[in-house]
Amino acid sequence: MAAPVYVLIHPDGRAQWGDQIAEAERELGEHGIGRQFLTDGSRLRIAMSDCAFVLTDVYPPNAYAGPALAHVAGGRPEDAPPTRGPVLLFGWDPRNEWDSSRPFTSAERAVITQALDAAGCTTIAVPS
Repeated sequence: MAAPVYVLIHPDGRAQWGDQIAEAERELGEHGIGRQFLTDGSRLRIAMSDCAFVLTDVYPPNAYAGPALAHVAGGRPEDAPPTRGPVLLFGWDPRNEWDSSRPFTSAERAVITQALDAAGCTTIAVPS
């Protein structure tokens, strides 16, 4: 695998690292994708289904993603907003016209790994 550009956090706690963001976006479902910056001015973005909070029979609660994202953002896990279905965290580069992604830095990978651990996630693939 090339340097990871994303980690996909599944509702069952599996955290999957990858380098092809289009693959992860397919996992978000067929109902559209909503994207948001992790924090103001961040070079990290999050994405999940646009309909995750409406189609609750399709998108189960994701008790792992919120705490992991809060940790990466420097917040408290108990203050994390609710999440549903698979949730994507990716490195963002506005100059990448193809898919707007970029590889995580070593520091970002370290913080994300620590956050996944703290949230109780099981890692599927470890970044190189």
